[in-house]
Amino acid sequence: MRTFSRLLLALLTASALGINSPVFADTAAPAPASFAQDFEIFWQYVDENYAYFDARKTDWKAVHEKYGQQVKSVTSKRDFVAMMEAVVAELYDSHAHLATSLPNSPRLVPTGTDLWAEWRGQDAVITDVRANSAAERAGVRVGMKVLEVHGQPVAQAVTQFGPPSLKTADPVARDWALRVALAGPRNQAVKIKVASTQGQIQEISFTPGVERPATPLSSRSLGDIGYIRINNSLGDSALIAAFDEALDKLENSKALILDLRDTPSGGNTFVARGMMGRLISQDQAYQKHELVSEMRESGVKRSWVEYVSPRGKFIYRKPVVVLVGHWTGSMGEGMTIALDGMKRAKIVGTRMAGLLGALGEVSLPHAGFIVRIPNEKLFHLNGTPRENFVPDILVDPGKQEPGKDAALDVAVDLLRKQLAGKSK
Repeated sequence: MRTFSRLLLALLTASALGINSPVFADTAAPAPASFAQDFEIFWQYVDENYAYFDARKTDWKAVHEKYGQQVKSVTSKRDFVAMMEAVVAELYDSHAHLATSLPNSPRLVPTGTDLWAEWRGQDAVITDVRANSAAERAGVRVGMKVLEVHGQPVAQAVTQFGPPSLKTADPVARDWALRVALAGPRNQAVKIKVASTQGQIQEISFTPGVERPATPLSSRSLGDIGYIRINNSLGDSALIAAFDEALDKLENSKALILDLRDTPSGGNTFVARGMMGRLISQDQAYQKHELVSEMRESGVKRSWVEYVSPRGKFIYRKPVVVLVGHWTGSMGEGMTIALDGMKRAKIVGTRMAGLLGALGEVSLPHAGFIVRIPNEKLFHLNGTPRENFVPDILVDPGKQEPGKDAALDVAVDLLRKQLAGKSK
């Protein structure tokens, strides 16, 4: 870490003095050598801080050799952004991303995609479709096989996104590339050819996106059960007050369903702790962290447990079920494993987005943008990596009837049985 710190300090000092200061327009782009310096800053930061090399088959030294040569021919910021997107893609990590983009940059997964898919043998299969999404309205259904993406055979289309610098083949990388291909470029509609479960072939086009209320959350009563759905707002501090208000109105409910299925963009622990604090009566540990870089540098492991404290005018002590899915991302995943680990909720739904760790960031001073990568590992209190968490009750999206919400029905049924048992 000290090597990187000295390099970064020297370059930031040069930038502060007006030497190769970052300029955003290609017409006045930094000198090509500055792009090379920014690449070195990023590569070194990842080399020293990325927390998940043990879960990836990326040959990071080969990445340095390949792009260290390529960056020498980069003369515009646009080309540098495109190259850096390719460098980050070598990690095949959906949580790692540039804090900038081009019009044709790939959409982020899961935030920008309507589809979840996996390879099953040689077949690319849709395993989930985002509720209330453009893809759902266009007719994409779970179980369909993807035959083509943007006019190319799916295997060929996916190859364009697969990280080339792997030590050995990795099925995780292949699934990642499939989802990126199906998310499509930001400035284009997604065009796919699919085969239904009955073998009918059709072409479908849609621009990914969901319809959601402009408010941080939506809430209502389902009889004597309260229901609160978070509208992708875990990074919005206004959500805390909105959650307090909703919980006040549901104070007399006999149980609560907290729906985190639309939280793909994650958020922050401040908001999450503010919400969870309304559901516990004493300080409790809720998540474990590990800083891999310290172990990598010194051989001494550094890990710690984070706590949440009760807050608000009353504590909601009644049964809670949390709904999750493939569009439960990052902080949504953190809240889920926390409420499970504190034994404060049952979890119902599918596997979550599986975004890795907590993000750190590095600033590229000449190009003028930030890159974020996971630099801490995160764990359930029982030691399970967050990305490996499995809900208490798994709900198969493929068995859901049109117009129904199978996970919500399961949650309501679970709570009604629990309440009925208490009344006996």
